[in-house]
Amino acid sequence: MKKIGIIITVCVASLMAGIGIGKEVEGHRQSSETKLQEEYVPWDRKTPKPVKSKLKDLDHCYLCGNDNRSLMGLFRKYDDLGIICVNNWYVLDMKIRNHDDAGNLTGSQGHINTTFTGTGEGGCFFHASPNSDRGISDVTVSYGENSILDVKFIQKHLCQDCLDKLMEVMETYGPEDEPWKPRDLCLVDFNTLELYSLQGNYSSYYVGDYYVEVDDSKEEELKVIAVYAPVLEENGGKAWE
Repeated sequence: MKKIGIIITVCVASLMAGIGIGKEVEGHRQSSETKLQEEYVPWDRKTPKPVKSKLKDLDHCYLCGNDNRSLMGLFRKYDDLGIICVNNWYVLDMKIRNHDDAGNLTGSQGHINTTFTGTGEGGCFFHASPNSDRGISDVTVSYGENSILDVKFIQKHLCQDCLDKLMEVMETYGPEDEPWKPRDLCLVDFNTLELYSLQGNYSSYYVGDYYVEVDDSKEEELKVIAVYAPVLEENGGKAWE
């Protein structure tokens, strides 16, 4: 009888220990699930509200006009793409293809031009390495401390049509509890003056005959690669072959 009592006691003790461990594991699981729920924040698209232009003389629009503080009057001659740092209105010619100042395409240059350009205090910093002989441009943009879009500034310098185009490409995607804070960057087609997003919403897209790849995986910089990639002929060759 004593042996039976000892065996029963041991079994009960083991059962109670198992129940205790089970409760501890279940409690830990519920705690982990609760923590994950608390840490999870849904993401959503943040679309800017309509903005009214304050520019009175349309000829001074920085994008489609001829203001002497903007180089777009020169760049509009080029069949190329550019990157605009809006707050300082600095326009970088990506120089995907070789061309002269009049926009005429030129022959091979036999070298790669690497440039480093700052856009002013607190602005973006550009590192550009175009290989124009092969129709490729590689640009890295380091964000400045003042690289969040300044809407009040650009309201004064773009006509309503151009301002609307700019705001359309300033849509962002991020945690729903964070405010709309787009970077002051966009891509521009010099020929058409159409603008394209550099907010990280798209990893790649086509602009006419150009293929554009955008990498925003690093928090403080943006990498943009553009390649001249026209549609091939039916025989698979290029138009001039």
